[in-house]
Amino acid sequence: MFMKRNITIILSVMMLLSGIDAFAWGAKGHDVVAAIAEQHLTRKARKRIAELLDGKSIVYYSSWMDNIQNSPYWEDGYYKTKTWHYANVDKGMTYETMAKNENGDVVTGLTMLTDQMMNNYDDLTDSMRVDYLKMIVHMVGDLHCPMHAGRLSDRGGNNAKVMWFRQETNLHSVWDSRMIDSARKWSYTEWADQLDRTTKKYRKEIMNGTYEEWFTSTVAVAADIYDYVDSKGEIVPSLSYQFVYDFSPVLEEQLLHAGYRLAYVLNEIFD
Repeated sequence: MFMKRNITIILSVMMLLSGIDAFAWGAKGHDVVAAIAEQHLTRKARKRIAELLDGKSIVYYSSWMDNIQNSPYWEDGYYKTKTWHYANVDKGMTYETMAKNENGDVVTGLTMLTDQMMNNYDDLTDSMRVDYLKMIVHMVGDLHCPMHAGRLSDRGGNNAKVMWFRQETNLHSVWDSRMIDSARKWSYTEWADQLDRTTKKYRKEIMNGTYEEWFTSTVAVAADIYDYVDSKGEIVPSLSYQFVYDFSPVLEEQLLHAGYRLAYVLNEIFD
């Protein structure tokens, strides 16, 4: 899947990024993705990852890339990765046809990080290996969050106002955390346990593909959500129980797919 070729893009040459809200799934969603992935790591991959993370799990660091925005890491240069959480695709466009963000996006960022970890591992410092791992864990989750494939025209749903159970918010916020909190009152471990009950054949099918292909699927999910909201014909669409009922299966599938695909990526790197 991942071609073993050198990509010259490196973090140090990235430019200052825009201010679009980059959070996806919320902490619980990212924990679910990482917990599912952890169950499908090979023994060798699990051991090498544990050594890199000083015994901590990938769940522990699943939201690290969001949390560093309030830490010294941010000022040390990680502000340059802010647009790596998403890629905006307007209505009628595709990832291929949409103008690319010159500062990078979730697809190009993941491609670069994965290439570095697979092909230039020995040339990376220990701290770079650790940070790149944490970023991959987080960004594969972001890749599957619908509003991180949202329209540029509304800043990934940030400017799309909605009423969520009679409270004003925006479509991006709905998919960051409100959906997962409304769909089930489960802990992240309960989410992972209940979703991860598929066959080996199914997992193999889901793991097949590239970052761009996986993201294209998320774009299609986002388009369905926009169509649903637009069809209500309201200036500020009202979303509640029916929306949760209709899109809970989508939420579950996106989390599950992200978990399986994260496991695949990490096994490719560390096994």
